[in-house]
Amino acid sequence: MVTIVQVTDPVFRGSPAEFTASVTDDKDSQASLSLEWAEFDSQLPNCKWVTPDTWALHYKSTNQDSFGPYEFTADSSAKVCVCARTTDHNGATGIGCSNAITPTNSKPVATIVDVSGVASGQPRPLCSQVHLSAENPNLPTGDQLQFNWTLQYTGSDSRGKSVQLSSCAGVVAAKDAQHRCFNAAGPGDYAVTLLITDSTTSLTSDLANFDVPVSVDTPPCLQRTDPDVYAQRILLSRSADLGGTYQSRTFRVLSVADDCEPYPLPAGSTGTPSQFVWSVLDNTQASPAWTYQTNTSDSFTVSQSLFPNVRPGDTIELRVEVRDTVVQQKLKVSGGLSQACTSDIDICCGGVACGTTNDLCVRWTTWTVQFQP
Repeated sequence: MVTIVQVTDPVFRGSPAEFTASVTDDKDSQASLSLEWAEFDSQLPNCKWVTPDTWALHYKSTNQDSFGPYEFTADSSAKVCVCARTTDHNGATGIGCSNAITPTNSKPVATIVDVSGVASGQPRPLCSQVHLSAENPNLPTGDQLQFNWTLQYTGSDSRGKSVQLSSCAGVVAAKDAQHRCFNAAGPGDYAVTLLITDSTTSLTSDLANFDVPVSVDTPPCLQRTDPDVYAQRILLSRSADLGGTYQSRTFRVLSVADDCEPYPLPAGSTGTPSQFVWSVLDNTQASPAWTYQTNTSDSFTVSQSLFPNVRPGDTIELRVEVRDTVVQQKLKVSGGLSQACTSDIDICCGGVACGTTNDLCVRWTTWTVQFQP
């Protein structure tokens, strides 16, 4: 005969539970144990052996010479009965069943995971979107769960103080409450908490905490220009006859990397792109000096009409600088490029531009434009 010795108490719905069984036989010292269990309809009066194909939901069996512990999972709150059948080598069968078991709900487990693609604990770039998820296998299924999210910004930036959690784009409606997003508008730490309440059982999870550090603003960096950002000398030719005019050349910024104000802006963005400042050093003048241009677009065209006194072999210097809002505020424009570089190394990065750092960021670049003889 077989006897169900012990079943884990309590049995939580959706969580693994165990039972053990003992077998006695008058002739066989070893009998094979066929384990079979099912979730009973509540109308069944008690646990008794029935033909497995009459069990509504689950049927499992295994043949082993050892007798436990065995694992089963109650998938709903319906009553569970664990039955075991053993057969000895002569074909004799013994059956044993547990008492009816009513699974109970375990309290939900609250976890917060950043699914934004940034490693846990690493600072997020300023202005990036943070996507947090509470999905986990330890949430009760079929119950009404309430997800109570909170966000507290501990930095000092006024933009960060106005940040709020909101629904995440692309998340299906059925799981909307399990996801929350926010835009890291200010540098500093964002503390997120989550509490889950199972409305069916009134059970409440432990409070989950998650900290999101956000970096300070980084200066914008020139990525691609035409001519190349690292090009130095650009030659302008003229028509074959001596009275010909020089060709025009348009210099253009193609892309800028920045945490908040990249160029061009991503599709659908309503933010502000990077700003450009063009300046010229006209070496055709008796006393050349850098002059800021009123043109603040992404391109600047050098033509003979801008330099009517140019002679063959003369050169000018053309510089483009990229600024975001933070850099613009630090420079205050009147400070000028070289003064800002001397006084504030944070906005003077770029190896080529500063010459004092290995930073790969290029804040500005300068081309020498030569009018060919």
